[in-house]
Amino acid sequence: MNFKDFGLREWLVIIFIILGLAAFVFEDYFKPKIYEAEGVGIGYNDDITLKVKAYKKKDKTIRVTEIEVKHGDTDEIGGVALQKLVDDVKAKQRFDDIDMVAGATFSSEGFKEALDTAIEDIRNQQ
Repeated sequence: MNFKDFGLREWLVIIFIILGLAAFVFEDYFKPKIYEAEGVGIGYNDDITLKVKAYKKKDKTIRVTEIEVKHGDTDEIGGVALQKLVDDVKAKQRFDDIDMVAGATFSSEGFKEALDTAIEDIRNQQ
């Protein structure tokens, strides 16, 4: 069997295989660069440290992909509030207008302070 005997179906299969392999080759080329930054804010009992991973879109807006929180506040109040804040930021992608969590004002303010520092650092990275 040679190439002249191939029908339309065989040629389409070959083309899709080539396109699939090309996608693997160019995957890293088109993947956005992930920036990392750390911010620290003052919580209720101790500092709140955020490690933020994000990428910049072409219009210079920032999309947060991951936030890691370390804190010394109580897990029952501060920990729950911080997790809610992380979920809100990742869902809404708004950094300037963060809703404070009632009953965990110091933790919320420390989170906002740490996030502002980290986002500003990411904006300044090249």
